[in-house]
Amino acid sequence: MNYLQLALEESFFSIGISRPNPAVGAVVVKDGIIVGRGRTQRPGSAHAEVMALRDAGELARGAAIYVTLEPCCHYGRTPPCTKAIIDAGIAEVYFAHADPNPLVRGKSRKILEEAGLAVYEGENACIRASANAVSENLEELSGECSEGGECRVLGFAESTADAKQEGRSVYAEVERYFEAYDYFVCNKRTFVEVKAAVSEDGFMGCVTADGRHLPLKITGQGANCWNHELRAMSDAVLVGAGTLLADNPSLNVRYAQGNSPVKAVWAGHHEFTAQEVESLRVFAPCAEGAFLPIVFSCVAQPHLDGRAEILELRRESFTENWRMMVDDLSARGMHRLMVEPGAGLARELFSSSLDSKMPLWNRLDLWRSTDPSVEASLERLIDSGMAKCGLEFPGLPSSAVAKESAIIGPDVLTVYCP
Repeated sequence: MNYLQLALEESFFSIGISRPNPAVGAVVVKDGIIVGRGRTQRPGSAHAEVMALRDAGELARGAAIYVTLEPCCHYGRTPPCTKAIIDAGIAEVYFAHADPNPLVRGKSRKILEEAGLAVYEGENACIRASANAVSENLEELSGECSEGGECRVLGFAESTADAKQEGRSVYAEVERYFEAYDYFVCNKRTFVEVKAAVSEDGFMGCVTADGRHLPLKITGQGANCWNHELRAMSDAVLVGAGTLLADNPSLNVRYAQGNSPVKAVWAGHHEFTAQEVESLRVFAPCAEGAFLPIVFSCVAQPHLDGRAEILELRRESFTENWRMMVDDLSARGMHRLMVEPGAGLARELFSSSLDSKMPLWNRLDLWRSTDPSVEASLERLIDSGMAKCGLEFPGLPSSAVAKESAIIGPDVLTVYCP
């Protein structure tokens, strides 16, 4: 384990709370013992560094602080974290990711070093954080699943005693984590990450004789844990009306540490009936203080009054409506939208991308199962008469480029960028 890894895991619990500020985590370490932990609070409240310093109290004097993101150094709704770090008597600062905000980038290190603190950043900070860690004093925050605990979005590297290798792995995880924040700061737009799963023969589900979609279990538990970690690091998760009616998903986080994202539905031209609203988990009454699901719809939704927030999309094309949706999410300060499309929404999304000068998505995580039992399940549904045929994955835009891949159990992940 690595101290910056622990700070990263702290940050997950800040997602959805700190918005539009970045979700940051921090730990304070003294003599090999973690004496303070913190994560960024609601806008106008304390940042991760201040929370960790408060937790450490007087033990912060002479200690080291490990932070996922470069500490802020300017006055905004809160005083600068660099001042809090200096005033607390911290001796060493380690931050994993440079803040793309021009008010911060590169300035914090200079301020801290001029105050006499030792500062380490980026990959160097992550490597040193591994070398400094005393494993017997670290409490693991992340659990293991049935696939051996290697089903994390942020890294597939096996654990190692080599500090340099482990540090580089943690650095890669942090870079992946802040990918959406960097994009949001530079483009003022929500980062759209699409996750899809297909069988070995390219099916995403199946359809009945009367046109209803039926769910098809495609990926194993390892990929499912991975999927839930991606949900935990997303501000919102979106599915289409077809997927909602077929799978009746909860869209929450169950197999990972972190907060559940805001639930979003691409209704298109489907008007939800009163019976559907009562039966779908997404539209169940919210707990006090929880966000209502957001429904993006091209038609009126009279039965969703009080159950969801409705944004009516009145543009002529799918592309225009999709951009209107992303505009809305961007205005809410959401950094990452996770899209879990069915065959219909995937077809619209990828075919519209061909005609668009600006891609409608930023990253595609495509899972392909090699488990023969998936195809066998589809055949049984067809033979029994429950299903008429399979729903085929629509295929990728010609501009999609494969960037990386990984294997978890019987499932193969390929990551594409436009």
